[in-house]
Amino acid sequence: MVWRGSPKAKDKLFACLTYLVPLIEVIPFGIYLFAFFPPLLWLLIPLSPLLQFYYLGVGGFPIVALAIFIWLYAGIAQNPKLIHFLRYNAMQALLLSVFAALCRLVLSLFGISQQAFSGVIAGDSAWSGSLLGNTISILIFLFVAGSSFYSIFQCIRGLYPEVPIISEQAYAMVR
Repeated sequence: MVWRGSPKAKDKLFACLTYLVPLIEVIPFGIYLFAFFPPLLWLLIPLSPLLQFYYLGVGGFPIVALAIFIWLYAGIAQNPKLIHFLRYNAMQALLLSVFAALCRLVLSLFGISQQAFSGVIAGDSAWSGSLLGNTISILIFLFVAGSSFYSIFQCIRGLYPEVPIISEQAYAMVR
């Protein structure tokens, strides 16, 4: 049983791949940012095949997303046979993903989500929704996407990424 040690190249790669889940989860929040800065859409090109696969489901329920979540949690984050570096990063990626999902739920409860996203989906101008909804959506996108890219960069370097609040919880859950 390996608890700690320096991460090998494959461990770094798998740790980086776990951060694709929060990146995919947060893309709907960045829709206004993409409408305002179209060159940012080039960042989504590598993720486009994953987006179609990730949101496959039955009756509007994303089965693939749920299966990936369960696999990351039970198969990686809670597997004591894997090194701590990989388990920690998987848990941190899951917590970022849960944060994005909870933000989507809270915004939809207040009616901000439908109000903010309806303008872009309908083809109206980029800022047709409420200013509050647009601002909150962009801030959520920037936090989760920025944290994910920072974490990927740190994983490539073989270092533990430290994201405020999220890292403390990930570390506590993976001891």
